Amino acid sequence: MTRNILTRSCELCFLVFALSGVAGAQTAVQIDFGVRLGLSNNLFQPNQLCAGAGCVFGTTSFAAERLRGTVGPTAGVLLYDRVEARLEALRRRFAYQIQFDLPPLGQHSVSSTSGHFWEYPLLATYRFSSGPLRPFAGGGLSLGTSGSYTTEIQSTLTQQLPSGPVTTTSVNRRTVNMTSGTAYYLVGGLDGRTSYLSIRPEFRYTRFPNDSDSSAETIFKANQFEFLIGISVHPFRIKR
Repeated sequence: MTRNILTRSCELCFLVFALSGVAGAQTAVQIDFGVRLGLSNNLFQPNQLCAGAGCVFGTTSFAAERLRGTVGPTAGVLLYDRVEARLEALRRRFAYQIQFDLPPLGQHSVSSTSGHFWEYPLLATYRFSSGPLRPFAGGGLSLGTSGSYTTEIQSTLTQQLPSGPVTTTSVNRRTVNMTSGTAYYLVGGLDGRTSYLSIRPEFRYTRFPNDSDSSAETIFKANQFEFLIGISVHPFRIKR
């Protein structure tokens, strides 16, 4: 799926610039406004899914929804058609499920979690070569991270009574706000640019800090990889 998106984005870049035949404007400063769209892998991984006797006599499984979408606005300043400073506000969605079974006691529970996460990357990139389609690379850090998630736990207990098995079910729901420390980024891709439009397919590596609770059921994955496409306009410029 990611390969198809990359192929189509590159084809679109070549088509736009073949039709326009216009390279990026050679100005001192260009100001960009646009949107970033992407596909990310799951944010979380299992950590301490069980404790005590449950780890010995029970079984636990973890499953996460993959390739969740990323979307958000972006603004940037391009200096002398080479160096760009860019600020983004990206919203990621995530969802995962934990199942626990303890057969000796007839217990079964399903914990379903879904939520969203905001990142605010501040990035600096450098464009190589010249022309309307150019590679770029760079990096940066997050100005902040925040989000929230809701967890619903459905528990089932089956008791063997003389009159026969009796099953009781309970459901608990809670919503939690979440934050994380500073994340760091490495980025690289292609910048296709006409006089007023830019299309940027990009691969991004994110390093999240290891500041999670060691007793938590799930924690952030330290290493995240993502493919994004940026579409922006740059109507404001300062001539040399």
